[in-house]
Amino acid sequence: MTVNSIRTKLTGMIALTIIVPVILATIVSFWYVQDQERERGLELTEWSLERGTRQMERYISDLSRLPTSLYANRDVLDILEYGPGLSLQQTEIEVRRALLGMYLSREDVTQIQLLMLEDMDSFAAYKMKVSPRSKKEPSAIQQQLLRDKTSRVLLEASHSLVPYHDFGPIVSEEDVVTLHFRLDKIETDEPLAILSIDIPEALFLGQLASLQNNPDEDLWFLGSDQRVFAHLGDGEIPDTIAPFSMSSDGKYHRIVKTFEFDNQQFYVGKSIPDRLLTEPASRTAFIILIVGIVSLILALIGATYASMRLTTPIKTLTSNIWRIEQGDMTVSFDSLGNDEFGVLGRQFKRMIERIDDLIQREYKLALENRTNELRALQAQTNPHFLFNALQSIGTLALKGDGKTVYRLIAQLSSMMRYTMHPEESMVSLKREVDHLKSYIHLQDVRFPGQFQVDLNVPEALHDVIVPKMILQPLAENFFKHGFERDGSMLANHFMLNVWKEGTSLFIHCENSGRHVTQEELQNIVSRIENQTSSIYETEGTGLKNIRDRLMLNYNREAEFMLATPETGGFRILMRFPAVSEVEAS
Repeated sequence: MTVNSIRTKLTGMIALTIIVPVILATIVSFWYVQDQERERGLELTEWSLERGTRQMERYISDLSRLPTSLYANRDVLDILEYGPGLSLQQTEIEVRRALLGMYLSREDVTQIQLLMLEDMDSFAAYKMKVSPRSKKEPSAIQQQLLRDKTSRVLLEASHSLVPYHDFGPIVSEEDVVTLHFRLDKIETDEPLAILSIDIPEALFLGQLASLQNNPDEDLWFLGSDQRVFAHLGDGEIPDTIAPFSMSSDGKYHRIVKTFEFDNQQFYVGKSIPDRLLTEPASRTAFIILIVGIVSLILALIGATYASMRLTTPIKTLTSNIWRIEQGDMTVSFDSLGNDEFGVLGRQFKRMIERIDDLIQREYKLALENRTNELRALQAQTNPHFLFNALQSIGTLALKGDGKTVYRLIAQLSSMMRYTMHPEESMVSLKREVDHLKSYIHLQDVRFPGQFQVDLNVPEALHDVIVPKMILQPLAENFFKHGFERDGSMLANHFMLNVWKEGTSLFIHCENSGRHVTQEELQNIVSRIENQTSSIYETEGTGLKNIRDRLMLNYNREAEFMLATPETGGFRILMRFPAVSEVEAS
């Protein structure tokens, strides 16, 4: 191993970059780390406590929105405002249904009471059910809420769970925090009812526990009048609490954060022993020294090993590049690992795959254009289509309707001319819609008054370019699979909507027909998305042709989705970039 070798340079550089920082960090840690760790610990604690306070505020705010759902229930609101009405039984059913729905909407609710102030009727939701109507008087905390006109929400301190009904025990013996919400008449603010929601104290304790980094830390959640909603730890709660404060008595550091909700102050506080903040300082210097020594040994071993293996990826890259030059695009760079050589290899592989994908895409697009040309010529000479169209025209000719016969022949000629230009892979939306209308008009001659067509294509989108022959197969699919020959206009309908959102063009097609089961729909989707399907298969050829050309022209920017409405029939939705003729040119 020479002095100028890669192994020597790499080993010396790593040793130097580790030894010098380790020595400096060990010296500085004795003088600086103690105070720094204390300040850092307090800053992190204050930040986490601020985040926890906001989380507690959001939870209470979200919980307080639960009672407002009653304002959206007009029947229950009328019952609260005007009384039970004519049917007391129906009234009780409506109230119990609304209360049960509110109870089931939250998993963190132990029980709910609705106290209607008109007749002091009380309903309680618990254990996935609602108790029968009973008579209750407002509790002391509820009476306090009725007297307080500045707030509609009052949070009751932690207390033992008490049932709101007289029908036996409810859940279990546990402590809860109760949110009392006064429901007022919107126009006059007259109290109509009080909704009380019991939340397990354990839920608030869990939120405090998420802010506790050590079991010796104390946390508390209080109200402005020293109401204790949750207390975690064995320490005592301070007698006086100042909002947004940080204090220390040498042994403990206390941080208090506050938030206001509905004109009420709430406090989240944390008490940290000073030893927890300074304890890591004495270990830090020792750990830095030990880690530095171990790191130096490992670094020297790793540098030696890395230098020995450094030439292997270079040889692999050289070999793979030579294979690519010979036309082999299946080279693998997985053996290069995850370092810079690995990143370089993966990037190079992605570039090769992209080039190969572009080549394959151009080849498939050219092949698909030839396939489309073949299918268009086949549709042109389809004996059934030509026979039916000409027979319809001949029937009109016998009736002497010369103008109509001329128009139909012109439309048939236009359709055949449209399909006789295989070099056109992209056309304007207007031309595509005109081709579709010609096809529908010819079918209308065959089946007069037997189907209904709704086309909604804004003129502003006529200059958008789309793949050729993507609309007429949709109508052909309707007449082939969804049309009832003896049906009426109401039974047979075909609808096509086109609109633009942002930079995307949406085409929504829906037609009548029998209901398609999910299994049948999945089989159709699988057949359409099957990349190995033969181009000579006729089942699903039209839809597969549309999807394949969308994918080839727009790659991952296009979507082609199939569905079946509950009323029956078929629904097709396409999305691809909306590019006008001017932009394309």
